[in-house]
Amino acid sequence: MKKKLPLLIALVLFSNLLIKAQIISDFENLFLPTPPMGAYWNGSDQSGGFVSGGMYFPNNYDTSFGGYWVDGFAYSSMVDSITSGFTNLYAAKAAVGYAGSSNYAVVQQNAIARLNNITPTMVINGFYVTNGTYAYNSMKNGDTFARKFGDTTGTNSGLPQGNFPDFFKLTTRAYVGGQLSADSVAFYLADFRFTNDSLDYILKTWEWVDCSILGVFDSLKFTLTSSDNGAFGMNTPAFFCLDNLTIDVTVGNNEIELATNQIIVFPNPANSFIYFNNVPDGSNNIVTIFNMNGQKMLEYKNIASQQKFSIENLSNGIYNIQIQTKKGIQNQKFIKQ
Repeated sequence: MKKKLPLLIALVLFSNLLIKAQIISDFENLFLPTPPMGAYWNGSDQSGGFVSGGMYFPNNYDTSFGGYWVDGFAYSSMVDSITSGFTNLYAAKAAVGYAGSSNYAVVQQNAIARLNNITPTMVINGFYVTNGTYAYNSMKNGDTFARKFGDTTGTNSGLPQGNFPDFFKLTTRAYVGGQLSADSVAFYLADFRFTNDSLDYILKTWEWVDCSILGVFDSLKFTLTSSDNGAFGMNTPAFFCLDNLTIDVTVGNNEIELATNQIIVFPNPANSFIYFNNVPDGSNNIVTIFNMNGQKMLEYKNIASQQKFSIENLSNGIYNIQIQTKKGIQNQKFIKQ
């Protein structure tokens, strides 16, 4: 009769089969040209979003009236920390990404980022934030629409004279199984509520937002609120900058490569084009698209990350994608709509 392995030894052996890893959305995988003042992507290519790390960041761009970014996320390498106003929407006040990196995300009010096809249980760790130059200068100096934070005269707002307890707050909440979590994390991008005015601040450096209290998640929602509001809502520009969004994952040895090297198909659903992210380097990468009856509809060879592929000739519906690389074969689904 075989002896049973003592419980303590069994637990030790089991724990050795698990690996803790972090997946970081640092946006450095996203291509931008390199003019002197940087560049940005705002969705004008109608791709619908982008992927970095384990997250998909949706984007909505309206082509009417010459085109404009409606909501969601953009990404940028802009370094203009001086120019005020909406024309400098895509620049961080810090003038660089976190830790001197090139790229960072720009986020609008109520934007929602979601996980992309990563199978192990994922836990949000946190991310770095700072103000954009547009919002920072608006709060610092006031403008046509918003008052100067801490203004004691009311000249920028037409409000009665007084020392207003101004603030600009970011609230982060998680979706789990499609339900919005009751827990939330509040972080002040500007805070003038202190009795001691010397403590008042408007953030212009990258600071960490610890979101570990939110735990397991499917998506993250970012909401901005301000003390400066008018008849049409918030007067403070509803934008901020984000970098190094970090996910904690504990997986088995045989799952760790899937968690960190999952090829992402985006946008999903898609209308006219799809892109692939996290594709291994190599000249023999092949993508084959099948309908739900197993019929081959399209095949693309020599694919690379961020390459654009047309699906305009496909009928609306669900399709299977087979992605063959030097690391093996992955199978995914996407929706043409």
